[in-house]
Amino acid sequence: MKRTLLVASFITAVVAAFALPGGSASAGLFGGKPAPTATPSAAPAPIPTATPEPPGIAIPRLQEKLKANPNDRDALVGLAQQYLAVGHPELSLPLTQKLLQLGEKTAQVYYFDGSAQAALGRVPQAIADLESASNLEPTNIGVLSTLADLYLKTNRPKDAERIANRAVTFNKTDPRAFTTLGIVDATEKKYDEARAQFEAAFKLDPKDVTPLLQEAQTYANQKALSSAVAAVDRARAIDPRNVQVLVFRADLLAQQNDIPKAAAAFDDAIAAATTDDDKVAISIRKAAMYVAAKQNAQADQTFQAAIAAYPKVASGYTAYGEYLAGQHQTPKAQQEFLQALQVNKDEPGALLDMAEIKLSSHQTTDAIGYLKHLGDVAPTAQAFALLGQAYIATHNYGSARDACSKSFQIQRAPETLGCVAGSDYSLKNYKEAAQIFDVLDANVKAYLDQNPQLLYMAGVSYTQVNQKSKAIGAYKRLLKVMKPGTKEYKNIQASINSLSKPSPHASKKKPG
Repeated sequence: MKRTLLVASFITAVVAAFALPGGSASAGLFGGKPAPTATPSAAPAPIPTATPEPPGIAIPRLQEKLKANPNDRDALVGLAQQYLAVGHPELSLPLTQKLLQLGEKTAQVYYFDGSAQAALGRVPQAIADLESASNLEPTNIGVLSTLADLYLKTNRPKDAERIANRAVTFNKTDPRAFTTLGIVDATEKKYDEARAQFEAAFKLDPKDVTPLLQEAQTYANQKALSSAVAAVDRARAIDPRNVQVLVFRADLLAQQNDIPKAAAAFDDAIAAATTDDDKVAISIRKAAMYVAAKQNAQADQTFQAAIAAYPKVASGYTAYGEYLAGQHQTPKAQQEFLQALQVNKDEPGALLDMAEIKLSSHQTTDAIGYLKHLGDVAPTAQAFALLGQAYIATHNYGSARDACSKSFQIQRAPETLGCVAGSDYSLKNYKEAAQIFDVLDANVKAYLDQNPQLLYMAGVSYTQVNQKSKAIGAYKRLLKVMKPGTKEYKNIQASINSLSKPSPHASKKKPG
């Protein structure tokens, strides 16, 4: 299996990890490298919420309005908002893009578009949107909080601090402003200042325990786990059935290696959870604790108990399958993945796991089927990148190019851009391949040198479009990673010599 056991990937927003947004991931020239999963940030950067009208009623109503008038701006805004609220940014983005094309360049539209872009991992585009929204509404706390969070994610702490201070200056009675500034301070490891901001936020709204959880996280970051537990216990005293609080407390106890108390705390969270999906998610987290503690018998028992109690929740089977795969029990793991797909044919984790099993056993056609389905129900950079690899294995370079292009649009990684260039090369689209190799070489200097096959393709592509100096340069770099004296080495030398000869069609200079 290409993936390690990541049972926490099934934890829903209500029991998400409370990691403060980090500032270490540089956006770079490819626009950053967002995480493939949709783990919610702890920042108070709210995704737009839907109106009180239930999505099941609002979405069809708005869709009908757009059928009657595709340019109905109110319906476009409303449907974009609804799609964001139900976790479908890929459906919201075309609507917000259309609104912008129609000239509807309001702070609200920029905010919705930025939220969708961020959720899809397109951080530079999201920042541009939020900056536009901020220019239009420079004091809006939702816009400022989201923008500060994005600055942190792209390693721009000073910009985040500037925006967070503006949020506090113009929103002195809004606890979200102080929480935002606290998160920025915490990211910069100014923990005492961060805790002061979180206390200020809590004082403004003593019923909201979020600032206390953020404060607890600062202690956890400093490995002061007893203080972290004390902060969480303050939150639990205020909101004793808050699932987020109970799970965080269980996590902290597990970090203290107090497994019995942590297990009991997870059981409290399971009892407090209101949906079967959340109960399974917490059970998976409890099992992961046992895995980390190398108590595999208890982990196995926890997985099986969750499946028995909630047999209609597909994520339980998927997580158990990944655990079994981690124990090198691939046949049993596959049975669990297939059972997950029987319960829910669109279960993303099981589709990906089955695709990887099929790829590892060279059943590429089957893998392509799973990956295409995954791309339809949960389009991610990872899914499309794997689909591109599978198509390359079957020499279907046109489809490989399409899949890798989709992956690159979601997550601008050099690997997927290299896949596009390699596919163009195989399709003899040498002009496009050469242009992409130029982009790779300009933005990730060592990338082609670390991938000799691409360096060779670059040399051929440059040769085919008559860019001889670039071709010679690529071939010379290729020689540095080849074994001298081999047939391949001599062939590259011959190519360099051939390209270095004057063109026979070059015009001769007339005597002066």
